[in-house]
Amino acid sequence: MSRPAKCVECQDSVPALPTVMEYEGQEIYLFHPVLCAACLLEMCRRFSVECANCGGAIPPFSQVGVLKAGAGQTRFVHMTAVCSSVGSAFHGYWGKGRLLNYVQVEAC
Repeated sequence: MSRPAKCVECQDSVPALPTVMEYEGQEIYLFHPVLCAACLLEMCRRFSVECANCGGAIPPFSQVGVLKAGAGQTRFVHMTAVCSSVGSAFHGYWGKGRLLNYVQVEAC
């Protein structure tokens, strides 16, 4: 029998993985990092970024499309058919308030 997972933020037991919750109309299923629902909600409140296309929240631990904006700025979009105007050429992983694993796919 495996031991229950512990939240990496508060150390409370997490009864089941993935942690499932809804945030601003979006369903979130999080396997990694292991977070309890309360800590995941707090992370969403603190580290979500605005989608450049729809204006909705992009929660942390999500795949994002990356747009280059003026003056060296970067904007982000949901990786959905509705929001992603960048195709799959520029994408990354929105982490805890910063872009991780940014990839630029070369055109064929």
